[in-house]
Amino acid sequence: MMAFAIGYTMLLRRGVVARSILAIALLVAVLASANSIVNYLNLRSEALAGFVNPRGTYLILSSNSTALTDSELPLDIAARLRSLGYVKNVFPQRILIANLTASFGSYEILVRGVEDIDSFLEARGAYLNGTAAGNWMEADIGEILARAFSVSLGGEVSLTVGGRCIEVRVVGVFRSQTQSDTEILVPMETAGILAGGNATVSLIEFSLNEDIDIREALSQIVVLLPDNVRIVEAQQLREFTLQINMQTVAFLNIWSLAVYAVVAAASYVAAARLITESSYELAMLKVLGAGRRLIFTLILAYIATAALLGSTIGVALGTAGTQVASTMLRWIMPSMDVAPFLLVEQAIRVILLTIASSILGCIYPAFKSIRTGYVEQL
Repeated sequence: MMAFAIGYTMLLRRGVVARSILAIALLVAVLASANSIVNYLNLRSEALAGFVNPRGTYLILSSNSTALTDSELPLDIAARLRSLGYVKNVFPQRILIANLTASFGSYEILVRGVEDIDSFLEARGAYLNGTAAGNWMEADIGEILARAFSVSLGGEVSLTVGGRCIEVRVVGVFRSQTQSDTEILVPMETAGILAGGNATVSLIEFSLNEDIDIREALSQIVVLLPDNVRIVEAQQLREFTLQINMQTVAFLNIWSLAVYAVVAAASYVAAARLITESSYELAMLKVLGAGRRLIFTLILAYIATAALLGSTIGVALGTAGTQVASTMLRWIMPSMDVAPFLLVEQAIRVILLTIASSILGCIYPAFKSIRTGYVEQL
């Protein structure tokens, strides 16, 4: 025990220990800062999913479709839904990919055909500047699309689908804060002309009353539908947020593996350098009777100590650094409220994995050193 204490103190007095701690600390700081930022983003996304949790809106699609534009449904399904007292806001829709041609050029956009555009926008709580399209020669355009392509109220645009082209006049610009803001809404008659007279629809959107058993209502609706259709819930924000968080964590884990691999490589270099610079001291310990196990344990203890100190400093440095940076960002841009944080269990896990990676990286040079005789080291 006395020999171990003397040898351990001797190795720690080497100047290489400070460089080893600093190298590990900088690597761990990058990992800790990434974890703290991801924690904040996940917290905000979960909060958003909790505040906005729309329920009761569903879509009926063709079961063999791969996209909304490929789906085809008979229009009589909408009539069956309207006959149910607990179903409201039934909106058959036709989705088309069209070329929009105006003074700025020609671009590919989505055109959504709706039977009652006014009710469709009202159900989404949209703000409409102008009027809803009332005939096949009129259309309403989303605010984002209108700004991107400089389409103004009262302007005329040309829509082309599969060689069929019609000109429509923009009678309204709407803002719904949904994906429809990047689309053009046209009456179902206009969508039928562009589709070549096809009487089918791409999807049927409907919602249910709040005071009913959703599971029982959906089971009754499924009985009325053909076999080749499916029902999906719209705006599954919580599930979408969960998937985003899982993908972010998976990416962070892959990034962490790369960092731990670099930590192992740095520990290998540190151990090799320690053995080279301390060859005389190690040889003297062997002359005085120190066994191979003691030398091996000394090197592992040295690297573990450097990893422990470096990872602890790195966690503190990374967490504090991100918080300082976020505070400075709030001073510069008050609207940017970023508050990164690191959980205690995450900090402990980072420290333990860093120590394990460091020990793994130094095993080979430590094992090599004990197989070298003290005469060779001298």
